[in-house]
Amino acid sequence: MKKHTSLQCLGAAIALVLGAQQVLAADAGKFYIGADVGSTEFSGDGPAKSVVFVPGQEFNDSDSSYGIHAGFQFTDWFAVELGYTDFGSATDRFKISPDIAFIVSPNTVQTIEAKGASLAGVFSYGLGADFTVFGVLGVTAMDYEKTLSGGFSPVTGSLLERDSLSDQGLLYGVGAKYALSQSFNLRADLRRNDVGDFSLDTVSVGLEYSF
Repeated sequence: MKKHTSLQCLGAAIALVLGAQQVLAADAGKFYIGADVGSTEFSGDGPAKSVVFVPGQEFNDSDSSYGIHAGFQFTDWFAVELGYTDFGSATDRFKISPDIAFIVSPNTVQTIEAKGASLAGVFSYGLGADFTVFGVLGVTAMDYEKTLSGGFSPVTGSLLERDSLSDQGLLYGVGAKYALSQSFNLRADLRRNDVGDFSLDTVSVGLEYSF
């Protein structure tokens, strides 16, 4: 009886795996598009942090984010995906170096707004007829808008400095999809963009449509 039960369990497991692979195979050769909303945590030195700050201070802030993506499923386990994400902004107050504190206030606010375009490979594995997990590895081209504000003195007046810059970094993460129908998937992602000494960690949920 135990042997018979074990064989039944093994047969069910094999059928589940084969069923999942058939579902994935059915999606091979298809384009898909999607949109998501989430939250991004900014951490690290940040891009082009002002030289007037005391060294060693880091950004530590979060904001809501949203993104869109489009991809092509080449095989049952591999896709290539293009994405665009507005990560929101990070704002922190930093201490000014004592060498120049006599001309500006001892604390100045810097804000970074981040947007990025990504190209990544998506590696999928089916865990059931409707459920798929995946890993993501790729690159991101990031655009930043930097605003430095605060400070007042008879010499300098109010301090307001704006600048734009760009950088490239590594994108990696994990996620899962749940099939709502043959065309629509519910998708959840956890991704990190490492750009120099700056990291953006994003958790998001969204919908995906394949055609």
